[in-house]
Amino acid sequence: MVRYAKAPPVPRSPADAAAGAPLVVQFVVKLFDRHDGEGVNWRVIAETLFKAAFNVLDRLPDDQRHAVARRVHAGAYDRVAGNREGETGEGKGPAAEPPTATAEKAPRPHPPR
Repeated sequence: MVRYAKAPPVPRSPADAAAGAPLVVQFVVKLFDRHDGEGVNWRVIAETLFKAAFNVLDRLPDDQRHAVARRVHAGAYDRVAGNREGETGEGKGPAAEPPTATAEKAPRPHPPR
């Protein structure tokens, strides 16, 4: 009687973005690791992920695209402004709405010099 090894389990899709993000980071780190002992260039990884995310964002219907873009904008705004309270790491901070302008334009944070 011939015994066959069990087939590896079929990977399931992540339930949500929070569950999928670590898997994407793991894949991208493997993709950009040159195995030279220097690690990876996190800036290149961040720029790559942003370009890919905007490409995917452009494929969404308008209502979904605007909702996702607002949440991403709020997270980016908080990081630039230094408001990192409530963050749980790995980009899982609370998704707040961006500040709204009243009668005059709302001030924007400037990157550190």
